[in-house]
Amino acid sequence: MNVQSVRILMALDSLDVGGTETHVLSLAEELIQRGVYLVIAGREGKLLSEFKKIGCPIYLVNFPLTLNIEEEQKKDLYEKIRTIMEKEKITIVHAHQTPSGFITFSAAKDLGIPAIFTVHGTYYPKSEIIQVLKLSSLIICVSPPTQKYIEELNDQSSIIIPNGINTSQYTLIDDSEVLDLKKQLGIPPDAATILYSSRLNWAKANICMMLLRACKDIKLSFAPNLHVIIVGDGPRFHDIQNLANLINRTCKDEFIHLIGEKYHDMQKYYSMADCVVGTGRVALEAMACSKPVIAVGNHGYFGLVRKEEYEEAWYCYFGDHASKKSCSRFTLVHDLKPIVSSKSYAEKIGSDARKWVVDQFDIHQSAEKLLNLYISMLGDTAT
Repeated sequence: MNVQSVRILMALDSLDVGGTETHVLSLAEELIQRGVYLVIAGREGKLLSEFKKIGCPIYLVNFPLTLNIEEEQKKDLYEKIRTIMEKEKITIVHAHQTPSGFITFSAAKDLGIPAIFTVHGTYYPKSEIIQVLKLSSLIICVSPPTQKYIEELNDQSSIIIPNGINTSQYTLIDDSEVLDLKKQLGIPPDAATILYSSRLNWAKANICMMLLRACKDIKLSFAPNLHVIIVGDGPRFHDIQNLANLINRTCKDEFIHLIGEKYHDMQKYYSMADCVVGTGRVALEAMACSKPVIAVGNHGYFGLVRKEEYEEAWYCYFGDHASKKSCSRFTLVHDLKPIVSSKSYAEKIGSDARKWVVDQFDIHQSAEKLLNLYISMLGDTAT
């Protein structure tokens, strides 16, 4: 069995901007470079143009937001995805979200095609994830807490393959480019800069608002040259905007910069920051760009990711899947103070972080593990 036999259908709910979708994009590009025939199926989204660039067939399938839909709609989607599998001679399907996963796996089961599901978090609706797991030939988890979460739901075994980062793309850029970007944003060259990047939905927006209040305290008490960059969009963007405007007026300085949603050139924004506040994939991308990370996510607060705590931070998936405690503006001020106060301290932590990410999370390693898994599964199917 070799790579020529590997014909993958990668299913996503939508081709939108998010950690899961960005991971699949990087993974798909790497697998195609290794000779895998790969097909993407998903609802149209803002990453569609990026998926088109990697040169694989893309089918726009209007997967629902939830499995609570009419049976007639499920049947139509089932027929569409089954037709795609037959046309493209798919040998393995791989899904990452529950509505697309269930519909795709239902068709795969009827065609005798192995189905792999990657669990990216603990946020899936329980009834939906259980249905998908029952149809899965193999379950991949991206971290130990997600594996524990799955083990509590059913008795199927699973394996861990961490999400990979393209460390050639995510790396520290030249100082001249950083200064150009600061100039565009109206940020002084010597300003202390904190970046927060996330989709601004409910939990992540609350974190963002705590950070903005913490940064107001920092600016007024010990770092008057502080600037803050918020990258992201979502249902609570306007709430963030209103708070940012209020804080800017209070501090009499337009120091909070709302960038909106970005996919292109995120390494430039990471490179501009003295510290990145975030979780999951954002944390890994920032560390790949040699930046210290304050980890906080859906589950709670982890804090500054130091060298001696790398494994624990990854186990928590940087606050998304597990955490040390709840987040507060006072905790953020306490942990940000040494980073904002000493560029040399921040640079040392960032340099160590880059080495760790390259060693443990490079996309080449993740793709190699997955490709070997695909070939192994097809070999088992053939025997």
